Amino acid sequence: MSILKGRDNSGVSAKRVSQWEVLMRKFSEAHKEHCKTVSLDIPRVQRSVKQFPTGSQYEGTWDVLGMSGYGVYKFPNGVIYQGEFDDGLFHGEGELKYPSGEIIRGKWKKGALIEKTLIFADGLEYDDIDWSYCRMPDRRFTIEHKNGLQPAGQSYLTPEQPSREVPQGYYDTGDGFYDPKTRVIYSVHDLTAIIRSPSVREQQWIIDNCRSNPIPKLGPRKDLYEEWVEPMLHLPSNSRQDSLPFMETCKSTPSFGQDYDSVYEFGTSWRKTSEGAWNKRFINFESTVD
Repeated sequence: MSILKGRDNSGVSAKRVSQWEVLMRKFSEAHKEHCKTVSLDIPRVQRSVKQFPTGSQYEGTWDVLGMSGYGVYKFPNGVIYQGEFDDGLFHGEGELKYPSGEIIRGKWKKGALIEKTLIFADGLEYDDIDWSYCRMPDRRFTIEHKNGLQPAGQSYLTPEQPSREVPQGYYDTGDGFYDPKTRVIYSVHDLTAIIRSPSVREQQWIIDNCRSNPIPKLGPRKDLYEEWVEPMLHLPSNSRQDSLPFMETCKSTPSFGQDYDSVYEFGTSWRKTSEGAWNKRFINFESTVD
């Protein structure tokens, strides 16, 4: 018969301490005044141009972690970033310059663009909230804002001057030439190089709005006409309503078929189009008879 001996828990020896732990404790005690957290200010140095295997290059300041501070980074496609870096990423204020002249100016955070402003090659600044450039009632290009409108026969056809020649059968989209047969946009410098394929919606917009060769016959644009009311004669009456300052509201239909509301007040005609805004576009020559 085997006899199991009972274990005496009171005799358990203490946990063995590693000699390395003992040494680290002694070191910490001896240097506790020196082992305190301090701010780490990594020095930055200027280096020569760095060429990367991807074809990109960087010129600017560095630290031990990589590109940091201010520098210029050039991509293989010709786009240039000029601005602030941190830990090898775009970080801070800077701008992207494209070969076509456009600039994206903004603020980056760890490589992500968080604030941006688009500036076109002609200096026009884009507003993605309420952009009214080249829309009624002001359809001027940026160059016309700067230099003024030109006389008849010398008007600017495009914002870039001189206007480039459009190949036969193509449309000028600004970034290239659109061919309605192949439904793609080709490079301005090489009509065999495809740069992009527009959507069906954009294709229709190009045909309706972009400059083409041959130039279609334009003729009068009735949608740009202004409707002038005929001189009117208003006779007073004894009613209380006619004793008030004259104001008359009516519903009219212009010759080109668009309904609008009009209010005639104190000799001035106001129009409210179907789009909703009141415009002081018409002059109403009114007179009263005693």
